[in-house]
Amino acid sequence: MREKPIFEEVSTQLVCQPQFWVKWLIGGILSFIPIANIFVFGYLYRFSVRLRRAGKISLPEWDDWAGLFADGLKFGLIWIIYWILPLFLAFVLAFIFWALGLHVLAYLSVTATFFATSILFCSALYRFHMNPNYKTLLEIGYIFRMSQIGFEACVLPIFVFAGVFVLLLPLYGLAFFTGFLLLITQLNSFYRSFELRK
Repeated sequence: MREKPIFEEVSTQLVCQPQFWVKWLIGGILSFIPIANIFVFGYLYRFSVRLRRAGKISLPEWDDWAGLFADGLKFGLIWIIYWILPLFLAFVLAFIFWALGLHVLAYLSVTATFFATSILFCSALYRFHMNPNYKTLLEIGYIFRMSQIGFEACVLPIFVFAGVFVLLLPLYGLAFFTGFLLLITQLNSFYRSFELRK
């Protein structure tokens, strides 16, 4: 992989993985099911760890369900702190703007937060892989700096991520799994290449 991963190349490598469509379908279906979606979190977590360690895209198997569940809880904690909670607050703010008739500000606040939290979440996840200690999740300044470094590399993936969510929203499980799989692949590839250059 090149020093600065190109999104089109990275996503092509991802889709060309052995049994990609089978693994993708399992992840998408499990994402619809409460509690079972923790296994999906674990799968994404495990994929992210593998990408950072090996430096190449390699989808894990759907096995070791106990391990996937444990990893899913770690992923879920990071996801709640750096993705769900800020988005929830943005929706509250948007509701206030909407009630005041400031509809443009309502849309802008949610859209900007979606972009920001997507970068922050991937940065926090990668930072946790660098030092798997829950205290690292409190290193908000460090994670923000990582997000600034990764901003340019993730503009296109986040647009694709948002597009996937909009297009597949009725099939929210597939939207969730596809969007995060693409985003994690690109951002982890970028952060690893940056880490190796230091």
